[in-house]
Amino acid sequence: MIPKTKDLWVFIETEADGTARNVGIELLGPGRTIADKQGGKLTAVVIGYEADAAVKEADAHGADAIIVVDAPEYKRFTTDAYTKALVTLVEKYGPTSLLIGATPNGRDFAPRVSCRLKTGLTADCTGLDVDEETGNVLWTRPTFGGNLMAQIQCPDHRPQMGTVRPGVFKKAEPVEGHAEIIREDLRVSPEDIRTRVMEVIREADSGKVDLESAEIIVAGGRGVGGPDGFRLIRELADVLGGQVGASRPAVDSGWIPHAHQVGQTGKTVGPKLYIACGISGAIQHTAGIAGSETVIAINSDPDAPIFSVADYGIVGDLFEVIPAMIREIRARKQQEEAEGDQTGKKTASDVPAWVNSEIPVCHIDLTPPKHASQKFSKDLAAFKRRYEAYIRDDFVVSITDNAMAKMAFQGTELIDALGLTVKPENITIHLNTFHQKAELDRILSDMRRLGLKNLLCITGDGSDKMHKLLPEELEAPEAPVATSVELIRYIRRHYPEFRIGCAFNNYEPPESEFAKLERKLEAGASYIITQPVLGKDEQIDRLVREYPDVPVVTEVWMSPKLSLLSDIMEREIPDDYPYDPFETLKEVKKNYPASANYLGMLSYKNQYPELKEMWGKE
Repeated sequence: MIPKTKDLWVFIETEADGTARNVGIELLGPGRTIADKQGGKLTAVVIGYEADAAVKEADAHGADAIIVVDAPEYKRFTTDAYTKALVTLVEKYGPTSLLIGATPNGRDFAPRVSCRLKTGLTADCTGLDVDEETGNVLWTRPTFGGNLMAQIQCPDHRPQMGTVRPGVFKKAEPVEGHAEIIREDLRVSPEDIRTRVMEVIREADSGKVDLESAEIIVAGGRGVGGPDGFRLIRELADVLGGQVGASRPAVDSGWIPHAHQVGQTGKTVGPKLYIACGISGAIQHTAGIAGSETVIAINSDPDAPIFSVADYGIVGDLFEVIPAMIREIRARKQQEEAEGDQTGKKTASDVPAWVNSEIPVCHIDLTPPKHASQKFSKDLAAFKRRYEAYIRDDFVVSITDNAMAKMAFQGTELIDALGLTVKPENITIHLNTFHQKAELDRILSDMRRLGLKNLLCITGDGSDKMHKLLPEELEAPEAPVATSVELIRYIRRHYPEFRIGCAFNNYEPPESEFAKLERKLEAGASYIITQPVLGKDEQIDRLVREYPDVPVVTEVWMSPKLSLLSDIMEREIPDDYPYDPFETLKEVKKNYPASANYLGMLSYKNQYPELKEMWGKE
């Protein structure tokens, strides 16, 4: 193909929710350098559905122009649709170069695009430059199993194409957007899409392994000695809030899954801190960590090649060094927590943003459709309508999890499937122990991908038919059963960025309930949601008195049907009991003015308009 411009294009891959995957934004940095040397514009190409978030991010990271193809058939990646769209665009505009992220999707359709354009493709690149005399891109990639690095050019055909590994380049600092937005109406008929995604099944371990965006990675190599050695690596990663990586020999030996492999034949990473434990430092591995800001190497061999690329080196037995590091880190954390307790201050990451709102925030529970629903389409439409209204009016949507021990769809999968608006600070995901382990990790991974932060962890009870998580699945084999305490601790260990709330039952015997609460807070919970309060409650008075620095959300029962409330309170409530939900809400707000409120069983049709007026949302 004869190029029509000197422009360089970067394909911005999108998620199902319309956000940009990191690699496309990363490639805008080197794309800018190459485009300037070639004398052309830097153009981002966004293909997806309702992908305005990806467009905005590309604009904020330096694109001169953004070509947008937005239609329902692009929500989920299919080779046929994406290939046809990108080829059509290239043939129309004629760029001289095209960068695509070496993700599974990029590796899938980039070769097909290059074949249709009758040009070359350099795959899996780890370096980019340009020959200023010829304008040829210089593509660097590993070869011979990663033992050598090859530099490749495509002098005779255009566009020059290459896929580039995620994590090789850092995202550029955001700038004020100035890009020209070009929208192309490219539709693909169902007949032209020969494959359809029926179901996405995530590998059980991969859901919690995100090396490419991790800020801290602790990696083990042959020196850890076996699978048991990785327990120590994992413990150090947990205490630092990082991810576990591994060298190729450790993976090849079957000590840890391939999802953890770092290096030329694994993931190329660029964390703020990389700790290499028992890793010799072969070129394949060191090339994969070249983007790390700080590298610490621990090795008993003072001549190990890893020390030549490390910023700090520790010569010693990792089984002595790492435990000492863990003890020191924990001691410093405890000291910081103690100092925080003395000042009465919490960091911004400890609690959700709504805690510091000048006006106490209102949480509204939202129950997803049940798996066994006979009117599923109607229930789904109602869920979407209520969700969007609550988000629009700046309430906090609190999405329940298998409420009343009835199997229901989970909040994150509904947000994905319905393409719902995501405002992280206005969403709380309930999570109980009625889950398979793989499903738990899928939910938590989806939350991280969607940018959600707020969780409410609850012990699942009331059903012997639903699967409950096992203690050993939550890395607590010593516990007799898996409760919210083990669940909170597990999430804190693997997803330290999440803010976790816990439940408080003001109708249980106080001494046992306060003892449970103490265990939940020690495990890592940072705020409390109560059971329904009817006005003034002795246990809530004690709660706010004894835990003045822990945010409390008081629940108010909004349904005029009191039978379920009677079950919660475990006491009879007469059918003719004069209960007014809004008067109760006003009373609770008066008695506990510093608390947020959680509204259970709110009627969208009959009560929501009055609630908006009460909160000044009209």
